Amino acid sequence: MNMSSHSPDHLSVDTLLDYWLHDSDAASTDAVDEHLMRCDACGERLDELIALGEGVRESLRAGAVAMVTSGAFVQRLAGLGLRVREYRLPPNGSVNCSVAPEDELLVSRLAAPLQGVQRLDACAQLSIEPGVQHELPDVPFDAQTGEVVVVSKLAAVRRLPAHTLQLTLLAVEAGGTREVGRYTFHHRPWSGGQ
Repeated sequence: MNMSSHSPDHLSVDTLLDYWLHDSDAASTDAVDEHLMRCDACGERLDELIALGEGVRESLRAGAVAMVTSGAFVQRLAGLGLRVREYRLPPNGSVNCSVAPEDELLVSRLAAPLQGVQRLDACAQLSIEPGVQHELPDVPFDAQTGEVVVVSKLAAVRRLPAHTLQLTLLAVEAGGTREVGRYTFHHRPWSGGQ
């Protein structure tokens, strides 16, 4: 069990998260249960984490959050019952895409050669915003799977007219940047039978 170095009598946030997400073994779960029975402060901290998690879940369901995350996180959300619209693209690939009214999560899985990459930046350009580049510095990625997983702000995407989004992944190296993949999304608003 992880204990916070600042408060040796209280459970760490990591321990509470493992407990809440059922990622701890039986012995650790029992120890946390026992601690929570006698420590109101840790019980309150766990309640705050649960409330934060509920807020994040509601924001995701509302399509109000965009993030770069892990494939495991997306699988966990799908396992919780969220309806996921997913697009997988190879490097320099393109896709015609849309979102249905029942979709709750819009995910893009971008394959890229990421072996040896230490830092990855992304740059997004929308055809409806000529000349504007949206920079995303230091995005998380999984070099082992060669994948970057992007969750889009579903509510915002639903309001957009037909457009093209180009997302470029850049490996940041000592001498500058190197393009590792360019991905093109041709978005059309939902028309019922796509």
